[in-house]
Amino acid sequence: MKSHYPVLIVGAGPVGLLLACRLKKNGIDVVVIEKRSSRSTHSKALSMNAASLALLRSLGVVERFERSGREISDISIYWNQQRISHVDYRQLNSCYQHILAIPQPETERLLEEYFIELGGEIRRSTTLSAIDIDSGSINASLADGETLTCDYMVGCDGSHSTVRDFAGITFSGFNYGIDFYLFDAHVSWQGKRDEVHYFVDEQGFIIVIPLADGNHRFVLRCLREGESLPSLTEYQSMLSRYIPQPVVIERVVWESKSQFYNRLASQYRAGNIFLAGDSCHLFSPIGGLGMNTGFQDAWNLAWKLAAVIQQRQPDNLLDTYGEERHNVAAMLRDSTDTNTRLIARIDRDNEKTHCWLPRFSNRLRARTLHPQLFSGLAQRYTESSLICEGKSLAGKYLPYLTLIQQENRVNSYDIVDGENYHLIVYGENNNQRLNTALINYHLPIYFVEVNDFDKKIEFQSGEYLLVRPDGFVAIHESWETLDAVIHYFETNEIRNSL
Repeated sequence: MKSHYPVLIVGAGPVGLLLACRLKKNGIDVVVIEKRSSRSTHSKALSMNAASLALLRSLGVVERFERSGREISDISIYWNQQRISHVDYRQLNSCYQHILAIPQPETERLLEEYFIELGGEIRRSTTLSAIDIDSGSINASLADGETLTCDYMVGCDGSHSTVRDFAGITFSGFNYGIDFYLFDAHVSWQGKRDEVHYFVDEQGFIIVIPLADGNHRFVLRCLREGESLPSLTEYQSMLSRYIPQPVVIERVVWESKSQFYNRLASQYRAGNIFLAGDSCHLFSPIGGLGMNTGFQDAWNLAWKLAAVIQQRQPDNLLDTYGEERHNVAAMLRDSTDTNTRLIARIDRDNEKTHCWLPRFSNRLRARTLHPQLFSGLAQRYTESSLICEGKSLAGKYLPYLTLIQQENRVNSYDIVDGENYHLIVYGENNNQRLNTALINYHLPIYFVEVNDFDKKIEFQSGEYLLVRPDGFVAIHESWETLDAVIHYFETNEIRNSL
């Protein structure tokens, strides 16, 4: 077997596998090591949001996941058994107007299968025991006595990350100090089976999530003594207390007890060692953003690693990974903390609950902002050297549009390839003028098909979007500032691979 790789990924969970797939598809030789002998059987991560589905579409595998999951377009929030708020994903400016309920073992299976199809290599029952850096190369000592060398290492090895410890990166934050219980069960229930339900009262909450196999996932806070898991009778009593519709547990198929955490790594890079996923941030599962945020980490890092390894951009590009993702994670850490404290009744601040209440003044937020927040599409890179502050779409994931290129139709999500920048123009189809102005940059140019244009998107005639390899908008400006594209390419020393 080989002993040297450009990239070594520690951890074969969903985040590590997604990163491996994107790198391998970009032509980077990568190996994944995993201390477990087989895939996880635990299903703590369950929901895949619209942002993650867009990434999987760009990777070319989203249909596999949709066949294995269950689409959910609604979230209902109840207070004292009365519905007070409704989150409707049909308001999203995306082709994915839903979340996808899919168990983590299934996510890992599908990503691993695709990685193997790409020719990827996974070494299981392999434990990292030490890291030594020698002349820029990283020596990874394994527990079995073997040593692997790599140019870059990425720790996707979870909350107890050995990579993070070896790199000397601190992981500050706190545990909530409350036990939460998760279980999957076959139930007889008169409630709606095609939406997520949050049932909250003064004592705590229960979350109900329908699964693709017909079972339901229940997440609840239970004030009880002892270390053992609740009995079926106790589960039944709690469900009957919170849920207004009659519900009967017929069979529990999986159960677990967990703490909720709120932690963030001090940095995401130490030399050529990087962190992604739970190794650098831990959120409460309220809102389902944990694994999805890890997917965004992997997506952000993958194209940058590929560009540097393939010498299409300089090494300082890798500094922008932590620059962008740490800021996003800090905001999500704070927002999930607020929501967790409210829903678990740790914080009873009535002012903070107003945004969820059915008020006339709150309609716009409930209708548009809440779906954006939960979908992941509201994430925005600000104060980044790779984003030019300008019009409203700068720093956001590109909108879902129908585009024209040389009389061929393509949708905007499908042009994201993890390697190249693209230009999207809304206005006069003057391809010759654009090609002349940008001839030295091998920049694919697309024009918006106006008849299919969603007017809710803040993109107007006479404007353009410069889209990064990961699908985020680097520049949103008017035609008069087209020279900004040339300046951006020259300043960042960018070479498209086309």
